[in-house]
Amino acid sequence: MTPGAAQRAASVGDAPADDMPLDDHDGQTMMSSDIAALRKAAGAVVPKFSAGILPGGPQILGLLCPDGHPNPPTHDRCRTCGAELGGDAEQVPRPSLGQMLVTGGVQPGIGGPQVVELDRPVIVGRRPRTSNASADRTPRLVTVASPDQDISRSHVEITLEEWHVLVADLATTNGTTLLRPGQQPRRLHPNEKVIVVEGDVVDLGDGATLTFEGIW
Repeated sequence: MTPGAAQRAASVGDAPADDMPLDDHDGQTMMSSDIAALRKAAGAVVPKFSAGILPGGPQILGLLCPDGHPNPPTHDRCRTCGAELGGDAEQVPRPSLGQMLVTGGVQPGIGGPQVVELDRPVIVGRRPRTSNASADRTPRLVTVASPDQDISRSHVEITLEEWHVLVADLATTNGTTLLRPGQQPRRLHPNEKVIVVEGDVVDLGDGATLTFEGIW
């Protein structure tokens, strides 16, 4: 393992092995300022999944504004239109809980970063797959390039619980690191779900990162 991989592994101990080789590299982590510059430089339209509420999707406890926009029950004003919220909380359709910007490790032909709408679970990896056949929980599969195969086939899973977005490392060989402004890098424990907040960056290795934006 290279010094970068060894340093990440030392923070929490050895990670479980999967189908990946044990070699790693120190890579280049993209911070928020780098990602913003990249998006500005790209100029062209960024590939983006459609937002909105999934037909037959889950219902969660929330408040509806006069225009019918769902909001968390703790909000005083609608995040979408700014209208004042009132009344009792009720079961409402869960909206998109934000976006995930995928940079580095982008597949050839895409031409730039991907923006993935967080309106359903997501699995990211070099050859992601799922056995979940539930209509309202079928994950979106996002493939990233990994020339050195540092990224596992199914590397991380992003799940939605109530109004929260969570990320989990799927017991990968080379691990996953959470970068949060103002805090030390945190190596994720295998299969442990961690709530992500606005501006969090998840480093998959091999130059691939996930940046979370617009999180509730």
